[in-house]
Amino acid sequence: MKSTLEVNDALHRTLKVELPWSMLQEELEREYQELAKKVALPGFRKGKVPRGVLKQRYGRQVADEVLARLIQDSYEAALVQNKVFPVARPELERGELREGEPYSYVARVEVRPEIELKQLEGFALGERKVDIQAEAVDHELEHLREARAVLVPVEGRDVAQKGDTAILDYRATQGGKPVRGGERQDHPLELGSGNSVPGFEDQVIGMRVGEKKEFELTFPAEGVAPELAGKPVGFLVELKALKLRELPALDDDFVRDLGEEGVQTVADLRAKHERVLRERAESQVQRERRDELVDKLLEANPFPVPPALVERQQEAMAREMQTFLAMQGLDPKELARGHERLKADMAERATREVRSALLLAAVAAREKIEVSDEELDRHLQERAARSGQNAAQLRAYLEEPGRREEARLGLRREKVLDHLMKLSNMEPAPAPAEPGAAAPTPAGGEA
Repeated sequence: MKSTLEVNDALHRTLKVELPWSMLQEELEREYQELAKKVALPGFRKGKVPRGVLKQRYGRQVADEVLARLIQDSYEAALVQNKVFPVARPELERGELREGEPYSYVARVEVRPEIELKQLEGFALGERKVDIQAEAVDHELEHLREARAVLVPVEGRDVAQKGDTAILDYRATQGGKPVRGGERQDHPLELGSGNSVPGFEDQVIGMRVGEKKEFELTFPAEGVAPELAGKPVGFLVELKALKLRELPALDDDFVRDLGEEGVQTVADLRAKHERVLRERAESQVQRERRDELVDKLLEANPFPVPPALVERQQEAMAREMQTFLAMQGLDPKELARGHERLKADMAERATREVRSALLLAAVAAREKIEVSDEELDRHLQERAARSGQNAAQLRAYLEEPGRREEARLGLRREKVLDHLMKLSNMEPAPAPAEPGAAAPTPAGGEA
């Protein structure tokens, strides 16, 4: 086998491969021998069909199978011989098979660029200060009270108004037929929350307890079941009761009831939440500084990006977004129809993700930054502890295909960024991922 390499440009290579006839002849002979053992034709015993008859009947099939196998094997060997690392399947230009002659084909491939690192240090990043306002702490404490609110009956009136929680029975119909999943009993609905079909809460406001009411609403065009989108739906509603959310008083008794270790007074609770908010804000600042540093690195070290890697990253990001939106209740069929539009929306972000991954991988290679098994195990155990995972849950997570390597690349990315921050005289601060989440790695790329 002979192969030659042509460098077309920074991202494309052409491999020309020639296979000697002796190799093809040997494989063709082996294929015909195997075929003869299995084929039974009228007038011939199994295993006794003459080669000429086999060739006449199955010649094209045998040649195609042999060529497919030899091209695959020789293509992989040519990649190794010529030190080519493709990022996508090759574009093949097949030759014509002629008996007694060598067989040639051409494989055109897309590769990662060779990145020339011109500048890695001396970047000035904008100053960002963390200032936790008392109002932000108040907001956190109010959330705690809201979470422990109880519903109490409204006294002294029976007319529904904004802010009430209405207890409803309702039935939805379309064209006189019941809507699937459109009937509820004793359904609590906070009036003014916007958690129902547009216009529904407005119809309930002003009703009296015990009153029944019929009305029709047109459903929105998006975000609902396809059979209801943009169509009128009738409702029969009965208001059974009115309740109000009653929040507990913010006092030391409330704090002790929370059962948080070391937190006994309102002052303790405020101090804890101020600390949590500060840590969260400092992590956000650090992520923003790292993003700014990556942007400056990409600007100072330009290189072309393989379209195949960007396409792969767009696909991965679009599918991840579809999964998230489906979990929020959007119709999977509608999401599938919008897949290509979603991919297009991801183009700019996907390109940046791929560029940053390739650049940071090049820095890691030059600076010899790696992640040992011991470092990775320690990192994973710390992450599991932060997210409340036990050892069994961590093992189950790591047994999923690619998870361990994904975590290794994510940790290496953080080490590279720490190194680059130090080169620009900026002390890196811890910037942990969200509990239980792996650092993102572009599809097909490295970090």
